[in-house]
Amino acid sequence: MGRLDVQFLDEGLHRVLFDAMPLPVFVVDSDVNILEYNAAGARLLVEGWQTRKHRRSGDVLQCLHATESPGGCGRSAACSRCGLREAVNAAFRGQPVTRQWAAMELNRKGKPAKVNLRVSCQPFNYGKSSFVLLVLEGLN
Repeated sequence: MGRLDVQFLDEGLHRVLFDAMPLPVFVVDSDVNILEYNAAGARLLVEGWQTRKHRRSGDVLQCLHATESPGGCGRSAACSRCGLREAVNAAFRGQPVTRQWAAMELNRKGKPAKVNLRVSCQPFNYGKSSFVLLVLEGLN
Protein backbone atom coordinates (compact mmCIF):
# COMPACT_ATOMS: atom_id res chain seq x y z
CA MET A 1 0.00 0.00 0.00
CA GLY A 2 1.41 3.37 -1.01
CA ARG A 3 1.73 6.49 1.09
CA LEU A 4 -0.88 9.20 0.83
CA ASP A 5 0.23 12.28 -1.02
CA VAL A 6 0.79 15.12 1.49
CA GLN A 7 -1.43 17.42 -0.60
CA PHE A 8 -4.30 14.98 -0.07
CA LEU A 9 -4.15 15.51 3.69
CA ASP A 10 -5.50 19.02 3.79
CA GLU A 11 -8.60 20.72 5.10
CA GLY A 12 -10.54 19.66 2.01
CA LEU A 13 -10.17 16.02 2.98
CA HIS A 14 -11.75 16.68 6.36
CA ARG A 15 -14.79 18.29 4.72
CA VAL A 16 -15.12 15.38 2.27
CA LEU A 17 -14.94 12.85 5.12
CA PHE A 18 -17.41 14.84 7.25
CA ASP A 19 -19.90 15.00 4.37
CA ALA A 20 -19.40 11.31 3.51
CA MET A 21 -20.74 10.25 6.90
CA PRO A 22 -24.23 8.79 6.29
CA LEU A 23 -25.71 10.00 9.58
CA PRO A 24 -26.52 13.63 10.42
CA VAL A 25 -23.57 15.10 12.35
CA PHE A 26 -23.50 18.53 13.96
CA VAL A 27 -20.87 20.49 15.85
CA VAL A 28 -22.61 22.28 18.72
CA ASP A 29 -21.69 24.61 21.56
CA SER A 30 -22.87 24.41 25.17
CA ASP A 31 -26.22 26.02 24.31
CA VAL A 32 -26.73 23.44 21.52
CA ASN A 33 -26.22 26.04 18.80
CA ILE A 34 -25.40 24.33 15.53
CA LEU A 35 -22.05 25.69 14.42
CA GLU A 36 -21.33 23.23 11.60
CA TYR A 37 -23.03 20.24 9.99
CA ASN A 38 -22.41 17.60 7.39
CA ALA A 39 -24.39 16.93 4.20
CA ALA A 40 -26.74 14.46 5.95
CA GLY A 41 -27.37 17.04 8.68
CA ALA A 42 -28.12 19.72 6.09
CA ARG A 43 -31.01 17.61 4.77
CA LEU A 44 -32.69 17.80 8.20
CA LEU A 45 -32.52 21.54 8.60
CA VAL A 46 -35.50 23.76 7.98
CA GLU A 47 -35.44 25.11 4.45
CA GLY A 48 -33.40 28.28 4.32
CA TRP A 49 -31.46 27.48 7.50
CA GLN A 50 -28.63 25.71 5.69
CA THR A 51 -26.87 29.02 5.19
CA ARG A 52 -27.36 30.11 8.81
CA LYS A 53 -25.20 28.93 11.65
CA HIS A 54 -25.19 29.59 15.37
CA ARG A 55 -28.84 28.57 15.76
CA ARG A 56 -30.09 26.22 18.45
CA SER A 57 -30.91 22.68 17.37
CA GLY A 58 -34.58 22.73 18.38
CA ASP A 59 -35.20 25.90 16.37
CA VAL A 60 -33.51 24.47 13.30
CA LEU A 61 -34.98 20.95 13.58
CA GLN A 62 -38.46 22.40 14.28
CA CYS A 63 -38.98 21.11 17.81
CA LEU A 64 -42.53 21.97 18.86
CA HIS A 65 -41.29 23.14 22.28
CA ALA A 66 -38.93 25.67 20.73
CA THR A 67 -41.96 27.80 19.89
CA GLU A 68 -43.35 27.74 23.44
CA SER A 69 -41.02 30.47 24.63
CA PRO A 70 -39.99 33.73 22.96
CA GLY A 71 -36.37 32.69 23.60
CA GLY A 72 -36.76 29.60 21.41
CA CYS A 73 -35.01 26.28 21.91
CA GLY A 74 -33.81 25.62 25.42
CA ARG A 75 -35.98 28.26 27.06
CA SER A 76 -39.37 26.53 27.63
CA ALA A 77 -40.29 24.34 30.60
CA ALA A 78 -40.22 21.21 28.41
CA CYS A 79 -36.62 21.93 27.38
CA SER A 80 -35.35 20.99 30.84
CA ARG A 81 -36.37 17.39 30.00
CA CYS A 82 -35.05 17.36 26.42
CA GLY A 83 -33.04 14.19 25.81
CA LEU A 84 -30.94 15.82 23.11
CA ARG A 85 -30.04 18.76 25.34
CA GLU A 86 -29.33 16.39 28.28
CA ALA A 87 -26.96 14.33 26.12
CA VAL A 88 -25.07 17.42 24.93
CA ASN A 89 -24.80 18.71 28.51
CA ALA A 90 -23.47 15.32 29.68
CA ALA A 91 -20.79 15.42 26.98
CA PHE A 92 -19.75 18.92 28.06
CA ARG A 93 -19.37 17.54 31.60
CA GLY A 94 -16.94 14.95 30.20
CA GLN A 95 -19.44 12.08 29.92
CA PRO A 96 -19.69 11.09 26.24
CA VAL A 97 -23.03 9.63 25.20
CA THR A 98 -23.37 6.74 22.77
CA ARG A 99 -26.67 5.88 21.06
CA GLN A 100 -28.88 7.05 23.93
CA TRP A 101 -32.60 7.15 23.19
CA ALA A 102 -34.22 10.58 23.11
CA ALA A 103 -37.82 11.48 22.31
CA MET A 104 -38.58 14.71 20.49
CA GLU A 105 -41.76 16.32 19.28
CA LEU A 106 -41.08 17.86 15.91
CA ASN A 107 -42.98 19.63 13.19
CA ARG A 108 -42.73 17.29 10.20
CA LYS A 109 -44.26 18.59 6.98
CA GLY A 110 -46.61 20.85 8.92
CA LYS A 111 -47.80 18.14 11.34
CA PRO A 112 -46.71 17.34 14.92
CA ALA A 113 -44.75 14.10 15.12
CA LYS A 114 -43.25 12.22 18.06
CA VAL A 115 -39.82 11.01 17.06
CA ASN A 116 -37.60 8.57 18.95
CA LEU A 117 -34.00 8.89 17.96
CA ARG A 118 -30.61 7.78 19.12
CA VAL A 119 -28.24 10.51 20.18
CA SER A 120 -24.46 10.24 20.40
CA CYS A 121 -22.31 13.09 21.75
CA GLN A 122 -18.54 13.32 21.89
CA PRO A 123 -16.80 16.36 23.41
CA PHE A 124 -13.71 17.83 21.80
CA ASN A 125 -11.55 20.92 22.05
CA TYR A 126 -10.34 23.04 19.18
CA GLY A 127 -8.06 25.91 19.98
CA LYS A 128 -9.20 27.28 23.31
CA SER A 129 -12.85 26.36 22.79
CA SER A 130 -14.90 23.27 23.68
CA PHE A 131 -17.49 21.70 21.40
CA VAL A 132 -19.57 18.55 21.09
CA LEU A 133 -19.95 16.36 18.04
CA LEU A 134 -23.66 15.46 17.95
CA VAL A 135 -24.80 12.47 15.87
CA LEU A 136 -28.50 11.75 15.34
CA GLU A 137 -29.96 8.43 14.24
CA GLY A 138 -33.60 8.00 13.31
CA LEU A 139 -34.39 11.35 11.74
CA ASN A 140 -35.00 11.44 8.01
